[in-house]
Amino acid sequence: MRRSDFSWILFVLRRFNAADTKGRSAVTGILSVLGIAFGVTVLIVILAVMNGFQRSFIDTILQVSSAHVQLYGSADMLEKAKAAGGCQSFYVFSETQTVMQGYFGRQQPAVLRAVPETIKTDDPGFAQTVTVMEGTFDLSVPQSVVLGYELARMLSVSAGDHISLLALAGTADTDIFPEDAECLVAGLIKTGYYAIDSAFAFISTQTGEQLCGKQEVLSAAVKLTNPEADGVYLSFISEHFPDLKCESWRTYNHAFFGALRVEKNTMFMLVFLIFVVVTVNIYNGMRRSIYERREEISVLASLGARKEHIQALFIANGFTIGLLGASIGLVIGLLLSADINRVFLLAEYLVNTVIEAANILLEHTFVSGFSIFSPKYFYIDSVPVRIFFNEVFLVFLFGVFSASFAASVAARKILTFKPAEVLRYE
Repeated sequence: MRRSDFSWILFVLRRFNAADTKGRSAVTGILSVLGIAFGVTVLIVILAVMNGFQRSFIDTILQVSSAHVQLYGSADMLEKAKAAGGCQSFYVFSETQTVMQGYFGRQQPAVLRAVPETIKTDDPGFAQTVTVMEGTFDLSVPQSVVLGYELARMLSVSAGDHISLLALAGTADTDIFPEDAECLVAGLIKTGYYAIDSAFAFISTQTGEQLCGKQEVLSAAVKLTNPEADGVYLSFISEHFPDLKCESWRTYNHAFFGALRVEKNTMFMLVFLIFVVVTVNIYNGMRRSIYERREEISVLASLGARKEHIQALFIANGFTIGLLGASIGLVIGLLLSADINRVFLLAEYLVNTVIEAANILLEHTFVSGFSIFSPKYFYIDSVPVRIFFNEVFLVFLFGVFSASFAASVAARKILTFKPAEVLRYE
């Protein structure tokens, strides 16, 4: 395409775009832009919230319960593996299943994990993830235990109270029904992940040996600087310490992480249908625009314009619609995602205001105290948000080129026009 051809295409494109905003095609053009903008906004917000929930759950699981890599073996071999380095943090632990009893005879099963007293300094990721709600995370006191917040609530205990251990799981050397096994609740912690807060309790390594006996096979929680480099670390351990059994976070959390991935992909496909609908509407609107402009197209063809250039004109028009809509949707989507909690608070305030007004006007009490994420049904304090550049950029490109694709398909009609017949009868 010569430079002169490109210049007249841009000139006519500006006239067409002006007609789309002021003339007979204004409604079609505006609706097309708004459709693209809405689709991009919705998809960015949904992906940001979905990523926030998924990453917060995954980070909590990796930092508190499972780590990036777990090693199993004797205490001596685990100490040698720790001395070999190659990791960010490393601590040895043991755990057992237990049944706890609190006040009023309330009983709950729980995972009792024996960890070093210095775990918060040994593992900064663990210390950053857990929040102490009551008391302190101090395991130095003999027979002290730190409970998950929801576990303590179900046992009706708080910091300073005592709980009883009714039963323990273990080897043949373990006393399944320990006598007078009472522990002092040193503190309550909360991670924001219900499965951990309702089922985990932490004691010191010394207390664990007193209650469950000294175990021959221990576990080690290994945190890596890069969680994606777990394969390299596993190869290193297998080569230098073949007696140790090692397992990656991808293996023992495979079902849960796989379910999260399927959930995200399904949500992405559902919202993708928004773009399909918008693309079809742009296609129909572009075909109608081409039919309405058949006289102008015929005049341009009579003046010497090639049909391919006229076709490129309408494709560029569709690209302009997609670029404008995707840019608007990108800005709105990022703004909403960055402050989504305030948006939800505003929505709750407006709904509650309408409910209160209806109560006053109709002299009838409707359900009040509306909450989008009610604590009765959701175990969250705020909506987490994670924005990934590659996903946002992909959504933006899809918004731009979906309109361009619809315009290119609709513009094929131009190749079938016969200018002489159109000018004769029109």
